[in-house]
Amino acid sequence: MIRQLRRKFVIVALASVALVLLVIVGGINIANFISVTSRQDARADLVAATDGQLSEFGWDFGNPGAGKGHGGPADGGGEGFDPGQMRRDLGEETPFDTRYFIVWIDDDADDDLDDDEDEDEFLAVAADLSHIAAIDAVEALELGEKAWNSGRERGTLGGYRFLRCEIDDEDAIVFVDISRDMSSFSSFAIASAVASLVGLMAVAAILVPVSAVVVRPIEESQERQRRFVTDASHELKTPLAIISSSADVIEIVNGESEWVDSIRHQVTRLSDLTSKLVTLTKAEEGTATMKVADYNLTALVEEVSGEFEPVAVANEKKLTVRVVPAQTARGDKTLVRQAVSLLLDNALKHSDDGGEVRIGAESRRGHARISVWNTVDEIEAGDHPEFFERFYRADAARSSSGGHGIGLAVVAAIAEAHGGSVSAHSSDGHSLEITLTL
Repeated sequence: MIRQLRRKFVIVALASVALVLLVIVGGINIANFISVTSRQDARADLVAATDGQLSEFGWDFGNPGAGKGHGGPADGGGEGFDPGQMRRDLGEETPFDTRYFIVWIDDDADDDLDDDEDEDEFLAVAADLSHIAAIDAVEALELGEKAWNSGRERGTLGGYRFLRCEIDDEDAIVFVDISRDMSSFSSFAIASAVASLVGLMAVAAILVPVSAVVVRPIEESQERQRRFVTDASHELKTPLAIISSSADVIEIVNGESEWVDSIRHQVTRLSDLTSKLVTLTKAEEGTATMKVADYNLTALVEEVSGEFEPVAVANEKKLTVRVVPAQTARGDKTLVRQAVSLLLDNALKHSDDGGEVRIGAESRRGHARISVWNTVDEIEAGDHPEFFERFYRADAARSSSGGHGIGLAVVAAIAEAHGGSVSAHSSDGHSLEITLTL
């Protein structure tokens, strides 16, 4: 249990740190991407505003006839076009370090395409590649057609940021090379992801020893609780033995009576309860006190089932054993025997009158799987994890059946000690199957 608690603490802490890193690093990268695309959109706007003559622009609007149509320098810039702000945002070298090309769209070809529905006809008819060397005319025209047919005013395509606009009163698409900025963005994204992963691993390396310190008070509390249960159980054995001997003496002196039988019955119940508490404590201590070794699972199940056969006959119930021959498993044989005994005892006690109990077992690669099925008068269909709670009572009938409500809790503790699990399921509302995996 302490091991699982430490594992959960580490997992929750790592998940929290990972979530925080994801939000921070993801937010930074998203903001960086938005900044990159916004900057390239501004460059595309500037190319369109200068009618494709950005390299001759030089932030100087005193060059007559430098541009028209999209708010070029000739008319002092279009609506919302602020060259001074662009200079501050983009930098002095922008007109000289921006790599771009322009593709013109023929409106007549567009109309012909709509009329004739010729999907193979290209809309892009010309390209200006004088400001870039990384692309040829064919590729440029193909990108222009794809960008135009996308129907978007802006977007990213083939390592370029494009803008649909008008240059010299003609439809055009400006493509700005963003490969360098995207390469820097990708490098930063990868570096930040690697740094986050390394940081997460460092946190994990710190959390593992820290978790031991965090759960130490709980571990000490549980250790005191286990010691108390063990000591109390051992201390109870002596007075129980004295009470049992006294009952025998009373019976010898005064003869048999229902009161003596009642004393013996309660002594037996208390002795059984203390035995189960000791087993539960031992199972919760885990591998530290377990004697793990290979054992014959088939022989163990058959032997324990044979011990319960007279009980089944006496209660007019049918006990069926289905075990694969020569099965070997690994674990604490004493604890496994106790688990099988508790499962059969539970099934025989809580099955209906004249009912049937079946036990089966198999082993694969040292892992044992034991299932006990029994008929019942009525039970809610589905899973029943509550049966494995300590001192659980389903109803008054269970309380009067002679059990303590701790047997299945002991089985669950044995399963956990072996790194396994236990489950209870009813498929039809008139039977119950408990499966123990070790």
